[in-house]
Parts: sequence; C-alpha cells; structure tokens
Amino acid sequence: MMQGISAPMERAAAPPIPEPLLACPLVKESRGFRLYSGLPDPYTFNGLMSEALELYPSANVQESYEPDYEDGRGGKPPRKLLTSTAGAIQDALYANEWLQEFLTSQAGLRVVPAGNRGSYSYYARTGDFLELHLDVDRCDLALITVLHDNSASNDPAGSLVLYPDRISEPLSLIRESLEDGACLVKMLPGQTIALLGGIVPHRVLPVNERQVRIISVMCFQIQI
Repeated sequence: MMQGISAPMERAAAPPIPEPLLACPLVKESRGFRLYSGLPDPYTFNGLMSEALELYPSANVQESYEPDYEDGRGGKPPRKLLTSTAGAIQDALYANEWLQEFLTSQAGLRVVPAGNRGSYSYYARTGDFLELHLDVDRCDLALITVLHDNSASNDPAGSLVLYPDRISEPLSLIRESLEDGACLVKMLPGQTIALLGGIVPHRVLPVNERQVRIISVMCFQIQI
C-alpha cells in the first residue's frame, strides 16, 4: 500500500423510511408538507399570539455553533433563537381531538400528540437561525403556525427551507450542496404548515436586523 494515502471515509446511509409513511398522502400528493390559512381559527390564533408575547420575557436562549455530524433524526444543529414552553391556550389546541382527526385525515395515518405540550420559538435578534436537521424521534409531524413576522412577503429572511426531494439522502450530503433541491417557503402570519419533519430535511434562514418572527410549534407522532 502506498504511504500517505488513506482510504476514503464511508458516508453513513440515510435512515430507512417506513413504507406506510412513504405511501401516505402527505408524501405522495404534496411532497411531505401542506400549507393552510385559517388554521387555527382567528380567535385561537389571537390567543396564541397573546400567549406567545406573554411568555417571551421568560424565553430561554438556544445557541449552538458547533458542527452537527448527525446524518439522521435528532442531533444538535447549529442554532440561535429563543424558545418557551407552551401555555394553557396552546395546550388546549394541542389536545383538541378535532385537530388530531384533521391531521389524521391529511396524513392518512393515525396522528397523536408526541408529548404533553408544544412550544413557541422567537427569531427576534439579528441573525437568529436554525440549521439543517430532521426532527427528533416521535416528532414525525410538526405543526408550525407563524404568529408574527414583520418582514416583507418577498424577503426570504426567516423563511423555512425544505428538501422534499432529498429525503433519501444523509444530511451530511445535503449540507455539502444546500442549494440543490431547496424549496423556500415564506410563510405569512396566520399561515400554518403541516410538515413531516422526521423525514423532510429543513432549516430556517437567518432573520434580518429588526425582523421578529414568532411561531407556534406542536409535534405529533404518526402511528404506523
């Protein structure tokens, strides 16, 4: 063997995706995500916004700049944002049986809450972001509602970037070519996305100076 030449490192394969999930309507018909307006209803939306603002002073700082080498779900993606646990208003929505039935109808598979409560995220400081990742185990479907975003609708800052056509690739490969297959979703206040975040890689672009983006996040488990 020649000296000074090492064998190339093997790249981890992307974790297998259960066949029922690949065949579900959210994947087959809409690439792993759907956008909604008016979900939740205006009364609940206003309540979520008020609750998020009330909880903001007690939000926790989430910052990490270390490289993330995870190829599948979980990991610790680089991030800079603020988060708080939910309050009574989001708790009630999270436990609402109608919402579970609606998401079940959208996914074509049984959807149930992944935990006891959701959270609020605040991208409120210049450059706040969340890097590429797959959601943690049990958070198969994330329901994300934009409560506030004072940026222009044509400004990509703070947008959700999805990679629905690269679900079979390990995250390390996607990190090397973040522009390939990127689907930019600029959600407006009042819009909600149902995202199969356990299989669709995604990230949040940094917000601009003076931009404030507040979202409600609830995680659901899909029973297969």
